[in-house]
Amino acid sequence: MPIETYSKIVLISQALILLGEEPLESLSDNRYGATVGGNMFEIIYEKELQANRWRFAMKKAALSELLDVPLNQWRRAFQLPPDMLLPVGVYPPQPYEIYGTHLYTNATSVELDYMFKPDVTALPAYFAILLTYALAKDMAKPITESDASAAKWRAEYNFQKSAAQYADAQGRFTQPIFDSPFTQVR
Repeated sequence: MPIETYSKIVLISQALILLGEEPLESLSDNRYGATVGGNMFEIIYEKELQANRWRFAMKKAALSELLDVPLNQWRRAFQLPPDMLLPVGVYPPQPYEIYGTHLYTNATSVELDYMFKPDVTALPAYFAILLTYALAKDMAKPITESDASAAKWRAEYNFQKSAAQYADAQGRFTQPIFDSPFTQVR
């Protein structure tokens, strides 16, 4: 059971603490750190989600076919899920294109793997820590006005990203690679 529930204010406050600032009382705090963190949070959060195929932010959906027939080369259109942040793939594997909120293909049915944006309170600890370091990395220059501080937090962020990716990868079976180039050339 988590000790603390993550929230936007908690993560921004943790980033400010890393940068040597006081934590926030609220997002309407009139300090510069609150302004910087509050304005950057959502875009940094989405950027971090899209930077890797995080298992905790994945969903599967059977798409609903639309009645309208697309123009040109595609025969069918399907409605994309409203919470989709980034498509990952379709099953069975087949050619497709995305136009706005529709997926066009020639298949009769489509199942989609996609990334969504989970509520901040549902983040696993490894990603919450990564997000805190991503905020510190991107807030370091405007808050500290120091290139050395910004470089330090970039390095710390890279270490945290590797740790988070390792932790996240534990939720998926590893497929062994079988390679026998000597028997394949016969």
